[in-house]
Amino acid sequence: MKVAILTSFFFHEVEEIQGRDRIIWGGGERYLYELCKLIQAQGHQVAVFQSLPQTLVDAQGHPCRVDSGNINKEFDGIPFICLPNTDNMWAFHANPQLNSRFNENAIYYDLSIYFITSLAWPYAVNPSISISHGIIWDYPYHDINNNKIDDQEEFRRRQLYGFTGPDVCVSVDSNVRKVMSAFSPGSERNIRIIYNFVDTEKFKPAPKTWDGIRVLYPRRLTMLRGCNEFIKASRELPQYEYTAVGQAADERLEKVMVLWGETTPNLRFIHKPMEGMEEVYQESDISVVPTKACEGLSLSLLESMSCGLPVITTPVGGLGDAVIDGYNALLFDPNHDNLADFIVYLAKNERLRRRFGKRNREIAKCFDIKLWREKWKLLIKSFGG
Repeated sequence: MKVAILTSFFFHEVEEIQGRDRIIWGGGERYLYELCKLIQAQGHQVAVFQSLPQTLVDAQGHPCRVDSGNINKEFDGIPFICLPNTDNMWAFHANPQLNSRFNENAIYYDLSIYFITSLAWPYAVNPSISISHGIIWDYPYHDINNNKIDDQEEFRRRQLYGFTGPDVCVSVDSNVRKVMSAFSPGSERNIRIIYNFVDTEKFKPAPKTWDGIRVLYPRRLTMLRGCNEFIKASRELPQYEYTAVGQAADERLEKVMVLWGETTPNLRFIHKPMEGMEEVYQESDISVVPTKACEGLSLSLLESMSCGLPVITTPVGGLGDAVIDGYNALLFDPNHDNLADFIVYLAKNERLRRRFGKRNREIAKCFDIKLWREKWKLLIKSFGG
């Protein structure tokens, strides 16, 4: 069986144009990698198509384009095909030009997967699957809240198609089904929940070998992921150590944060590739996942839980699928609460940290990657794979 996957960007920069390959690792990239490896392990062929990042700036600072054909890349045995002249065609989170280019290639494949629901618009070939990684428009600054009424309706139309156009829509959390049933009653019938995953054999607890309290932020360096709240807490509670592990879409901002962290004794910004992240969890006392919006069932949340860490998080998106306030985590509301209060409460209560950590380890086993793989195998098999 041959499977084609359409994503937005895995390679954010390519050596053939920008002079280097750059991948910004996050939950989506990890999910795509694991899905491709699963498909290959089943004896199928897989190819990933993406938009070619080729918008450049000329000497006057004006955007310019580079005309070229497809650029073929590879990452750990996974082929990537970068499609040219599509990166400036985005509107309402959809890209009809990219969709068209992909669909032209999809005729040579047995199954198409739209890795983000909005990439299925305006036309999803059959057979096909779309994937929802969480609701993406649940914050005040989103276009749906600021555009004209007609534009808001167009956004809703394009988003809805990504859930209903393909044969199946896989959601990583249960929140998506609830939102869609309120958004457009009946549209949730096409949604199948396959919860996000964690490798519990790899991400496991380790004994503490240090003094003091270490607080971890295992997230991308963005406002919506709660980076600002984390930095603010590190200033208010200088008696603890803080580590932020993640990248920013804006590399200049990322460098500024790293340099700033080097001048702050209790805060450091580091970057870890896909491998080795488990060591960061194992060297921490508390994990903070302070997401404000655009969240599914966070991989970093599940990884924190699997490593037996107590967690502070928010009641956003699909996070509630894995946590119960006061049972295995503390939930704080970024609109009304101060993150520092929750950190100091856990830091001073070792018995509570141990109790949360033990429960989190048990709950994480319900989201083990083996279960995720089996559900995806059955889904692909239903399409003839």
